[in-house]
Amino acid sequence: MQVKTFTGKSTSEIMARIKSELGPDAIILSNQKQTRKGATCYEIMAALDIPQEQTAVSETVMPLLAQNDASCLREEWSRLRKQLMAVLKPQMDMQLLTPRQQLVFEYLEREGVKEDVLIDLWEKFRHAPDAPTLSVMNGMVSLSPWFDTNWSHKFHLLTGPFGSGKTSTTLRLALSLKKTRPKARILVVNADRSQGKGRLYLRHYTELSGLSYRELDNSAHWESLERDARSHDLVLLDLPGLPAHQQLDSWLQEVSGGKLPACHVHLVLSPLFAPTQMDAFVSRFRSASAASIIWTKLDEACNYGEIINQANNTGLPISLFSMGPDLKNSLAQPKDQDVWKLLLRHELPEATN
Repeated sequence: MQVKTFTGKSTSEIMARIKSELGPDAIILSNQKQTRKGATCYEIMAALDIPQEQTAVSETVMPLLAQNDASCLREEWSRLRKQLMAVLKPQMDMQLLTPRQQLVFEYLEREGVKEDVLIDLWEKFRHAPDAPTLSVMNGMVSLSPWFDTNWSHKFHLLTGPFGSGKTSTTLRLALSLKKTRPKARILVVNADRSQGKGRLYLRHYTELSGLSYRELDNSAHWESLERDARSHDLVLLDLPGLPAHQQLDSWLQEVSGGKLPACHVHLVLSPLFAPTQMDAFVSRFRSASAASIIWTKLDEACNYGEIINQANNTGLPISLFSMGPDLKNSLAQPKDQDVWKLLLRHELPEATN
């Protein structure tokens, strides 16, 4: 609390000063009339609940606190979930499952599938002892094979953290589309001006393959993108990774000047990232226009539990698998049993391009 004493020849003069310096929320603590050297004066003590210094700091800190609200909520939910799992997991009697179900359950647990997903699977197994194991599990992951899906928008934004393989996936996808749809006019757009090597790589191979290429930077470029898109059937955008405090949707509105065209956002992730880091990435890059997840670098991973975890976390379908260093024969459209072959056998899907 900030306390200050004001003196003056009249109470009206002093109250005006209090209101000017401390504001209308100031509290009057005392009011005294005094005589000094034969002259009458007034002394009023006033206080403010929030000190001015603290208010100034708060004005600086509040935006940072607002940015951390989502992070704090995630941490609180993570702690609550761990507490719930600690109570619920011991209640899972594995003897209620068939031997085959128990074996699958052990494999998934070893692959890093989270407890809440395992509890849900245990419930499904317990109520379907005679059903084929894979038929019970198939409902846990949804698929939208990229080349077979009838996407409603021509703009496709590939987003994700640095190092997830967005640029390579964008180029592989463009080359595959050119092969499967030779008459389609495809525009490849690089919105990641910060990565010089990746930009040159994308531009070189795109132009070498006879595809259209352009780069985006400011909102004026984004505004002209829709005009360029009118002469193309499909537009693929390679977006940059974002700082830890920034959300994808707010960044898109900022850089596009609020004129972002209708689009599908595909989240590019790799199972190489740790679960906590993966959750943070998904929270940051999740978008209202999110359409699918593309999983990359499958050949470099040692387990694949995050594929199940993020399917449960986001509710998004898997549209593509990417693996290997080559530009060709490195993409695979997911099939019904591909995910389970990855988790239970570490068997990579067969490339479809």
